[in-house]
Amino acid sequence: MSRQTRNTPKTTQLAQALVLAFATAAAQAASPAGDAPSRVDTSALDATVPVSRLIVTLDAKAGPATLRGELDRVGATFGRRFDIVRQLATGAWLIEAQDGAKAGAAALAGAEAALVMEELARSASVAAIEPDRLLTHTFTPNDDRYPDQSAYFRSRFGTNATGAWHYSTGNGIKVAVIDTGITPHGDLDANVVGGYDFIASATTARDGDGRDPNPNDEGDWYEVGDCTADPNGSENSSWHGSHVAGIVAAVTNNSFKGTAGMAYGAKVVPVRVLGRCGGSLSDVVDAIVWASGGSVTNVPANTNVAQVINLSLGGQGSCSANMQSAINTAVGNGTVVVVAAGNSAANVANFTPARCNNVVAVAATTTTGALAAYSNYGDKIDVAAPGGILSTVNTGTTVQVAEGYKTLNGTSMAAPQVAGLAAMILAEGSFTPQQVENLMKYNGTAALDCAFDSVKSCGWGLIDALHTLRAVGQGYNGDVAVSPNPASFFKPTFFENANNYHLAPNVSVLVPNTAWGQYGANAPSALTVKFKLSGRGIGPVIDPKKYKIELLAPDGSVVKVLHNNGPSFTYTQTVDASSEIADGLWKLRVLNSGSANNVFIDSWSLGFPSVFGPL
Repeated sequence: MSRQTRNTPKTTQLAQALVLAFATAAAQAASPAGDAPSRVDTSALDATVPVSRLIVTLDAKAGPATLRGELDRVGATFGRRFDIVRQLATGAWLIEAQDGAKAGAAALAGAEAALVMEELARSASVAAIEPDRLLTHTFTPNDDRYPDQSAYFRSRFGTNATGAWHYSTGNGIKVAVIDTGITPHGDLDANVVGGYDFIASATTARDGDGRDPNPNDEGDWYEVGDCTADPNGSENSSWHGSHVAGIVAAVTNNSFKGTAGMAYGAKVVPVRVLGRCGGSLSDVVDAIVWASGGSVTNVPANTNVAQVINLSLGGQGSCSANMQSAINTAVGNGTVVVVAAGNSAANVANFTPARCNNVVAVAATTTTGALAAYSNYGDKIDVAAPGGILSTVNTGTTVQVAEGYKTLNGTSMAAPQVAGLAAMILAEGSFTPQQVENLMKYNGTAALDCAFDSVKSCGWGLIDALHTLRAVGQGYNGDVAVSPNPASFFKPTFFENANNYHLAPNVSVLVPNTAWGQYGANAPSALTVKFKLSGRGIGPVIDPKKYKIELLAPDGSVVKVLHNNGPSFTYTQTVDASSEIADGLWKLRVLNSGSANNVFIDSWSLGFPSVFGPL
C-alpha cells in the first residue's frame, strides 16, 4: 500500500461529524460477530491510523463498470475521487482514495474511512468491504541467546527434529515463505528456488518499482515519521524472511557451516510482501493465491508451486473475507497454510490471519514447555513450537552488509518449525492439508500446562516430529484422533558422527553427536564411547598420549575424562552416564596438546545397550 503522511483538509463541522460517526462505527465493530460474514469490516480501523485503500467485493452480477459508478457517487458525497487500482486474485477490487483537487493518493482518517465504507455498502452491488490494512512480521527481539538451535534436539520441550531426520528431511517439497523476501546467504542459497516480489508500492518495496520477479529483501527499516502506524518510532532491518527461511530449510551438513533447517531437504520459495512499515493485505492476499499455484493478474504463473505456505506475519482484526478467500483457495489447491499466532499476549481470535479458518495456527513455547509470555493463545491455536532459535540473517542495520546468524524469539520462529514438519510429512506420502494438520496435532506432546487450557490454550500442544514421522511410516494418515501404538519401533542404540574434524596444535575441538529416542530416560551406567584419530600426509610422529578427550553430556557437564593411553588411534571405553538424560546433543571434546598439525577425528560414536527396549 502506498503509505500516506498527510490528511485531506476538512472543515471543523465535518471533522466533528466524522469523529462522532467513527465512535458509532467502532462501537458496532466492537460487538462480537464470530465468523459470520459482514458487508462492512471495520475491525481493523484505528482512529489514529489513516488508510488510503479499501478492498471491495462485488456481487457476482456486478463488474468494474458498476463499481466505477458507485465510486463516483460516493466520491461526490465526500469531495473525493476514488480510483480502481486492480482486481485481486480473490475477485475483489482494490480502490484508492484521491484528493479531489490534486493528483495522487490521499489518506482517509479512520472516521472518514468508516463512513466511506458504510456509504459504499449502501449499494446492493457491494457484497463486502474492508480496509487494505498493514500486516507486520511477528517476532519479538530477545538479546539472550538459547543454546544454538536447541529447539531441534532438546531432550524435553523441543521438536524432536533430529530424530525425525532419520525418516524424512522434506526432500522435494517446496515451502513458500511469504515475508520480507530473502538475502543472499551461503547457508540458504542452495535451497532457494523461484520467488516473487509482491509489494506493489515502490516506496514500501525500496527497489524503485512495484511488483517484480526479484524477491530480494531491500530492508524493512524505517525512521521516525516514516510510518503512520508508528509515527514516533524507528526500527532497523529485521531480515525476518531470511531468518524464517533458515528455520525451514537452511542448508545442513555442509562442511560444518552455520545452522540446520527443520526440513533441510525441502526448498524455500521466497515471496516478498513486507517492506518499509509492513505490508498490505492486498499484496499478501495475492501472494497466498500465487504461491499455491493460483492466478494473479499481471503476474507470471508460479513455476515452483508450494505444498506448504508459511505466514509469520499478521495484524489486528478479524479474518477478512479476502484473507479467508485466499487461504481457502490455497487449501483447495492442496497447500498447507501455517500461520504464526502473533506476539501480543492476547487471544488469537482478534488477529489475522492466525484466527482464520483452514490454517495451522502456531503458538510459541519456552525451553520449559510453558506458553511464551509474548505468545497469543486461545481456542483458535492448533499446535505450538519453541519460540527461540538461531537462524540466518544479514548483519546490516538498514541495507545488506554481510551474511550472519542471530537468535530471535517469537511465534514467527515457531511457525516455520511447524511448516518444516509439514514438509517432512508431505515428502513421505500424499496427504490433504487437513490430514497433515491432524498428524501434527495427534502426535504431539500434550503434556503441557497450556495444552487445551480453557483460556490460554496452546492447542494440542508441542509438535513432536519424531513421533509424527513414525506414525506416518506406520501408515497412519491422521483421519482419526488416535495415533497408532509405536511399540513396534525400537529405540536406536548406536549414534555416530563420521565427519572429519581437524585437530590443530593446542586447540580444543568439540564434535557433536545427537542421541534420540530415549524419551527422557537417563543414560545407562555402561555407555560405550568410541573414537578414532588418524594422521594425514607427511608429518611428525603422533603420540596418542598427547590427546585429552572428554565426554560432555547434553547439559554441558563433563561425564568422563578419557586419556588415550593405548598405542592405537581407535579407542573404546565404557563410562557410567546414569546421572545424565540420554536424549540430546552429546559432545566429544578433544585437545591436541602436541605439535602435530596433520591429525583428524575420523569418527566417534555412542553405544546404548539394547536393554532400553521398545518405545
